[in-house]
Amino acid sequence: MKDEEFGPSSRNPGDPGVDTYVPGVCNIDRKGRWIRGGGAFLGLVFVVIYNEKWRLVLTYPAPYATGMVLLATGTALSLIQAMASFCVVDGLLGRTFIPGERLSAAVESPENRKKDRTRSFILIGGAFVAGFLFSAVLLISEINASR
Repeated sequence: MKDEEFGPSSRNPGDPGVDTYVPGVCNIDRKGRWIRGGGAFLGLVFVVIYNEKWRLVLTYPAPYATGMVLLATGTALSLIQAMASFCVVDGLLGRTFIPGERLSAAVESPENRKKDRTRSFILIGGAFVAGFLFSAVLLISEINASR
């Protein structure tokens, strides 16, 4: 199949392994993906540790549930950014972080900034939904297992 069937690629066809900026698609390099993937793993560890204190939900339901949702959302956002090769902070601030393109260069085109901002909001919304659902399933399963 041809690359055109799947939309824009984050790589130049002539340079395998070299990331390039594609508006609304890719604004970080391989190192950025690894950092965000590591952050997602650490977030998952913290979610598991936080979940061990689930009995606090019976004493302080609102603060505990809020903390769980925020922690799970941050973890999901890190994982989604790593998988999508897209940093939401850079997308919202209108910059790119790809070493071959002047390290941290500003995105000049208003159309490209709009694409990046739209993608950022979509990823943030998806991470919130994933974090909320993950937290709900985790808390429900823990409460049911304790009965």
